[in-house]
Amino acid sequence: MATRRVFISRSLGVAVLGGTLPSFFGKAAVADPLPALGSTIDPRNVLVVVQMGGGNDGLNTVVPYSDDAYHRVRPAIGIDEKAALRIDEHIGLNPVMSGLNELYKEGRVAIVQGVGYPNPNRSHFEATQIWETASPERPVATGWLGRYLDRIVPASTSAPSNAALFTAVTLGDTVPAALIAQHVDVPAIGALSTFQYNVGKDSASKTTANRLYDGAKPGQSPYLDLIGSTARAALHGGDYLKQRLASYQRSLTYPTDPFSQQLALAAQIIGSDIGTRVIFVSIGSFDTHAGQRNQQDRLLGYLSNGLRAFYQDLAAHGNADRTLVLTFSEFGRRVQQNASNGTDHGTAMPMFALGGKVKGGVYGTHPSLTDLDHGDLKFNVDFRSVYATVLDKWLGRDSAQVIGSSFDPVAFV
Repeated sequence: MATRRVFISRSLGVAVLGGTLPSFFGKAAVADPLPALGSTIDPRNVLVVVQMGGGNDGLNTVVPYSDDAYHRVRPAIGIDEKAALRIDEHIGLNPVMSGLNELYKEGRVAIVQGVGYPNPNRSHFEATQIWETASPERPVATGWLGRYLDRIVPASTSAPSNAALFTAVTLGDTVPAALIAQHVDVPAIGALSTFQYNVGKDSASKTTANRLYDGAKPGQSPYLDLIGSTARAALHGGDYLKQRLASYQRSLTYPTDPFSQQLALAAQIIGSDIGTRVIFVSIGSFDTHAGQRNQQDRLLGYLSNGLRAFYQDLAAHGNADRTLVLTFSEFGRRVQQNASNGTDHGTAMPMFALGGKVKGGVYGTHPSLTDLDHGDLKFNVDFRSVYATVLDKWLGRDSAQVIGSSFDPVAFV
């Protein structure tokens, strides 16, 4: 597969949305038949994954404000008990997260506590790969969402339609490992205004590309028909997306930070109903080794306010019930603050699920702050159980086929 891809890309200089040659030149996988969807699963459901990059400190996100041990080990960076936005008599949200707290009170947010996996990795790169591929035991070449895409998008030797190009999108400059698939390519949309087929900066280059690819004829070479149809779809895909999204009217003004603007575009994509099932967005960096409070509080404020605006926009357009937001970070952070008023790489953390159909509440037990694993929290919910829940109960696919094993669900959907 790699040899053919390298040969074709070097020989013909083909570029596509997302920056890689379409993988249907390689080994084809057969999509699963449509599942027998129950009455509670909408086949138009959308999953929005939010990556909190850098390793978010869970203890200052979902705060165990009533635990004396928390205040003892974090004298400089701990959240004051009176300031925490109380969820119950034990835990509360960081005070900058008022937007998410409002959604929690409305029953739209689930908090899954103590999420992790056995033998946790504390390297940014390796831990991110583990979370995005759902494979702690061994490296794998595809992401958990990429394997899902391989099962809903039929493998084909012809190019995808304009709509099929956007079954999944990442709102950034690169495609994350979570969306790497065997035969499905995912476009990376940094900004809608600049999203287009890369044929050069001048109009003459685009005109030449139109003539080249629109004029491709079968029989001229073994690959030309495929290359021509693929390039045509990629070439016109950017225009198609802009045209479909142009009629969407936002119901409110989003905050101006980059994360909130990603969510504004995500709402447009969902509301324009172009067949998108997975959207990946990111915010960071949460790597708070020093001066944690200022950095993390600022980012958590962006996260909270952005998600509140996003949900309100979705609800105003009737899309909240078919959208599920899921947050993750590559690891949590250590229990005790360090000498620089920050925290170092740790293990277990909370995850948030948000949406109109989410069963709001708290799931899992908050890890002990005294019964530790060499200074780190012990997990009590395997992150693959969260993924399995999303696959089985929201996306309507057999999670064991995607993750490789069966995991107990978490009842937030």
